[in-house]
Amino acid sequence: MENILNVSNLNVYYKNKQNLVNRIRKGSEKSLQHVLKNVSFAMRKGEVLGLVGESGCGKTSLAKAILGMQKQYDGEITLDCPNPQMVFQDPYGSLNPSKKIGWILEEPLRMKARTDRGKEGRTREERVQKVDRMLERVGLDVKLKEHYPAELSGGQRQRVAIAAALLCDTDFLIADEPVSALDVTIQAQIIRLLLKLHKELGISILFISHDLRVVYQMCDRVIIMKNGEILEQGRVEEVYANPSTDYTRLLLEAANL
Repeated sequence: MENILNVSNLNVYYKNKQNLVNRIRKGSEKSLQHVLKNVSFAMRKGEVLGLVGESGCGKTSLAKAILGMQKQYDGEITLDCPNPQMVFQDPYGSLNPSKKIGWILEEPLRMKARTDRGKEGRTREERVQKVDRMLERVGLDVKLKEHYPAELSGGQRQRVAIAAALLCDTDFLIADEPVSALDVTIQAQIIRLLLKLHKELGISILFISHDLRVVYQMCDRVIIMKNGEILEQGRVEEVYANPSTDYTRLLLEAANL
């Protein structure tokens, strides 16, 4: 199957303030923190790929590099999707609190209409119809368009964030800990929604998480990261049944898997 994403020998460095101070004081040249170290993997079109690791291991840095939010890196990233989108852990932080849901969801359509010079979404009526269809697709009442983000529950806000991403007509979605801020019942609902959208739309999803149980439910394959490096990768069933590293074994034991 054709790949939608190829990452080869990716290295990302961040400026480290403490190291910079040490360099000035001691003449050291080590002013950069090596965040991602020779990361290489491929992702197939239509796949749900899990990315697992503890906080600070480089998962979000990898996502930012893929989306072009991290400009300075060594290596190669090839993404066969012109309009990748991201769903964040905190939906409230990613939604404009001063705008109603209808405005928030229409905005990507307004932007797309401007760049496409008058294609679908040019008129208000077209935008409203598309927003209403998407709200129904993610399981929300269209009446919520008149509400502000603060008036919605956490699960509803996450559904709005997913709807906003899909309204951009993307084939590739990065979900960065999209259920970790939700209670268990709502987590299950959002997981079912993402799987339903994946099946209906055929989108590829890079699913970032520290929860191996959620990854087992969601993903076809999984990548295990530690300290900016990939320790192992493979089909979920194979990695969980026969982990090749002690670190993966410890993660699985901690999750009672």
